[in-house]
Amino acid sequence: MLKKISIIAMTLSLCLCGCSKESDKEYPSQYPDSPSYQIDDILYPENPGTHVLKSQVANVDYSHTDLGYVMAYLNQKSDVKIKIKISKGEQKYFYDLTSQQPIAFPLQMGNGDYLISVLKQYQGNDYYVEKTQKIQVELQNELTPYLYPNQLVDYQKGDIITTKSMEVVKDDTNDLQRIKDIYNYVVDYLSYDDNKAVEATKKYIIPNLQELFVEKKGICFDYASMMTAMLRIQHIPARLICGNTDIEYHAWVEVYLEEQGWVNPDIFVDEKTWTRMDPTFASSKFDYNGQYEAVYYY
Repeated sequence: MLKKISIIAMTLSLCLCGCSKESDKEYPSQYPDSPSYQIDDILYPENPGTHVLKSQVANVDYSHTDLGYVMAYLNQKSDVKIKIKISKGEQKYFYDLTSQQPIAFPLQMGNGDYLISVLKQYQGNDYYVEKTQKIQVELQNELTPYLYPNQLVDYQKGDIITTKSMEVVKDDTNDLQRIKDIYNYVVDYLSYDDNKAVEATKKYIIPNLQELFVEKKGICFDYASMMTAMLRIQHIPARLICGNTDIEYHAWVEVYLEEQGWVNPDIFVDEKTWTRMDPTFASSKFDYNGQYEAVYYY
């Protein structure tokens, strides 16, 4: 995921391929119109403090589990690493807690019993459990976790990405057009950062969308985060995926369309070349035609 050959991909071929005759194809295919959204309509997580797991090192607000997230934050600066573990059955997600400001973490494993744990570093990669809370999650909608920002798809009120997302889709009348235009924007705006790719082999780097807009370059994790954020701002369910390809470990995007479900990773929209649409590879002019195996969803 963090090297030069990196992936973001999404499949919309069922919606975009059009009719069987080449001359009859439309790019993209027709899709029902839907209203556009404004800045004030963007969904942001909240931290009301109604239900809170409290520990000496960090707190976790689980007041809005129905919306598919918890909010976690450090109580004070720590000389050792603090993590939050979110698990459901055998599925486990680990996240580093680095800020005293509340940030959202997704509950993307469906309805049921979750276990939220605050972990404190003992030494090296060894951690002990500081506090644990079992919570019952019943989502308003299975798509809800993919409509809000979180630690890996992080945007705040007033961030440039919110206004830019609105600008990019201002003339669009349906979600398929919005997806296409956001995709093209990310491909054209970012270039691949070879130096960051080397750095990322040595440490875990969380995408910083504010920095991306300034530096205009990133790795596959960044491409995926930016595209996912811009789609969620438009109330289009999108998820950042980390997993395997035939080449190596990568990051890409899946998007949800009404009456189609989750679609990935081929998108065909170019009338002249009728080729695969892949933001990271498109940006670097690399043609990847292999397999994708999702491991983590964010």
